[in-house]
Amino acid sequence: MNTNLIIALAAMLHDIFPDEVWDDGVEETARRVLDYWNSLVPQELSFTPTTFKPHAAQMVIVSGIEFSSCCAHHLLPFYGVAHIGYLPHQLAIGVSKIPRVVEHFAKRPQVQERLTHQIADYMQDTLKPKGTMVILEATHTCMSCRGILARNSKMITNELRGVFLTAEAARQEFMRSIERSSQ
Repeated sequence: MNTNLIIALAAMLHDIFPDEVWDDGVEETARRVLDYWNSLVPQELSFTPTTFKPHAAQMVIVSGIEFSSCCAHHLLPFYGVAHIGYLPHQLAIGVSKIPRVVEHFAKRPQVQERLTHQIADYMQDTLKPKGTMVILEATHTCMSCRGILARNSKMITNELRGVFLTAEAARQEFMRSIERSSQ
């Protein structure tokens, strides 16, 4: 790790906070912060998606996928759950790969709207399904721990593609499924 960055961040932290807040030294805190930030550098996909011919033309839904990310505006965490569904056409994806897709795009400074869009794009572009639907529900510490202090608020974003844009019945089936799974 770059020693100059540690020294510079430690100096900034030392200027902002009194000495007594650092239980093991401001340099160690600076090192930990930089370690965390380094973990957010975008990476290539760390897995190869397992795809196969679908066995039926049934909607596939994985709900309650826990994720955490880092707000690109404030560098504070946001976390929540993702619900992802798609209606296969010619390809299906291994079920364990769907949470990996979420984790891949969440592991970088993000805004929730872009994260939702990236997940939907990946699913649609990779599988070419009849439709994709992604809903993210998240708590943002940049809103709950600073500014407005809205501690019990959640942000909900969604992206719909293909049949989910045009078929009310498909949207409703997806929504009923994720409601049942969260009970």
